[in-house]
Amino acid sequence: MQSAQKLTQQNQDAFSQFFDKYISSSNKLQTHSVRELAQKLAIQYFSGQLPPRHQTENNMRKKSRNIVYKQIETDAIEKAKAQFKAKKERKEQQQRKLPPVPKKQDTQPRSLSVQPPLKCLSAQPKKSMPSTYFYYIGEGNNNELIKKLLDERQNWVQVKDANVKNINFKWQETEKGYEYRTLAGNLKDFKPQMLNHFEFHAEISNKYHLALNFKTFCDKNQLNVQDYIPISFAIECTNQNLKAGLFQFLTFYRSYCPQNQLQELDKTIKSYQFKYGTQLENKIDQYPTLFAGENLWIFKPANMNQGRGIHVVRNLQEIIDIYNRYQNGYKEHLLEVKRNENNEIVTKIIYINTLMTEQFVIQKYIEKPLLIKGRKFDIRTYVLITSNLGFFFFREGQLRLATETFDAKQQSNYVHLTNNAVQYSHPQYGKTEEGNQYNFDQASQYFKIDFRKDVIQKLKQISLLTFTCVKGKINKYKRKNCFEIYGMDFILDVDFKPWLIEVNTNPSLEVTSKLLGCLFPRLIDDAFKLTVDRLFHQQKTPSKYPFLNYSNDENLWEYVSQL
Repeated sequence: MQSAQKLTQQNQDAFSQFFDKYISSSNKLQTHSVRELAQKLAIQYFSGQLPPRHQTENNMRKKSRNIVYKQIETDAIEKAKAQFKAKKERKEQQQRKLPPVPKKQDTQPRSLSVQPPLKCLSAQPKKSMPSTYFYYIGEGNNNELIKKLLDERQNWVQVKDANVKNINFKWQETEKGYEYRTLAGNLKDFKPQMLNHFEFHAEISNKYHLALNFKTFCDKNQLNVQDYIPISFAIECTNQNLKAGLFQFLTFYRSYCPQNQLQELDKTIKSYQFKYGTQLENKIDQYPTLFAGENLWIFKPANMNQGRGIHVVRNLQEIIDIYNRYQNGYKEHLLEVKRNENNEIVTKIIYINTLMTEQFVIQKYIEKPLLIKGRKFDIRTYVLITSNLGFFFFREGQLRLATETFDAKQQSNYVHLTNNAVQYSHPQYGKTEEGNQYNFDQASQYFKIDFRKDVIQKLKQISLLTFTCVKGKINKYKRKNCFEIYGMDFILDVDFKPWLIEVNTNPSLEVTSKLLGCLFPRLIDDAFKLTVDRLFHQQKTPSKYPFLNYSNDENLWEYVSQL
């Protein structure tokens, strides 16, 4: 009996040692699984059914793994069932709380019906707009003003890289780099974008295309083009129209050449193998302000602005020489002028640029211009075209005066070219009037007329006609979210008849006087309210830029017509 009890005690000790060793090497087992295993092993151990110790350990490990795997599998199944049941119950509870779904009704698309001037503006996008908008501004032409106006608006952030894909608005001097084909407009999958140029603005801003388009439109509509622009000849050196263009010009030029120069002129024409034909109708009687005995003409490269490349010529040989220089590469000497607070020139930087053009315009010079204090002047007005071809005319502008007294016999550009970029380099610039500029009120006082009513209204109608000539070309692919501001240049002759000289894309925004310092911020800010702010919603607020006697609640862009 004692021996039996001793044996049982030994077996229990042996089993305890074995089980402790097993537990220490199986710490990943769940507690209840270990407990069940211990009970089973104890029964088998004490009943003498277990094999020798080394076999027992192996078999125990094997059996324990099977038990654990089976237990884990059972727990996973039960857990998955519980999760599925809970999810199903939650869904049923949500369905019970939702209101009944109404039946979908057939709807007809609503047409957009708004009153002018809203009908010519881009519609608001249907999708919700982002909380932040990104803009990119190119260099030059007082780009600090554009940055200032955008930074004052809500949620606008500037980016420096023009290639960033999520840019909402781009403003540049030229359209270089613009991808009109990828303009998103109101497409669902793209962020809206806006550009400050039209894809084909050259149809009107290029002097060559302006002359051709204006003439084509007038011929088609039985209008006399020479009632609006001085007699002009558009010549292209690369196509079959070159000889025809030169023939028309030479015929007209010879008709009004002074008799004492006619023999020399014919020698020049013969030496260049030009031929002339019958004379045109008498233009001297019809347009006497264009002819005062000097036979002056203006040579204009087609695609340049700020007075660059323009020459006042007095004989055919000068035209031929200038033409040849442009064909071979015209060396342009550009003068950069800086002034101090006293408006004195302090720095001159000269650099050379090579210009080449194959399109140019030869236009009759207005030999009897209207003068202010004995000096020639032109009138700069502004036009805004929206993406839907809405035509807006800015109510104010400027008169730009030459620095030197007018004399048709003088050859100085300071006499003939009133562009501010030309006059700015003159030592006497701004001495007589600030910035060589008048506003419309000053013009009314000087000429003792209602300048806005008697003159500006005529310029507005000529501007509208000018853009009507290209309404089918300037945005022929109907790109969304484009707009553009143009500078229109006119000259009045002594009879107060206005003549359109040219149309400028990217008109200068450089501030050279207090007048322009007030004019430009209001001009651009009011333009943004009609374009940028309507696509990228902004709260309507009064203008921060007072101008003359206008109300700050008033937009100075006057809606005129839909092209």
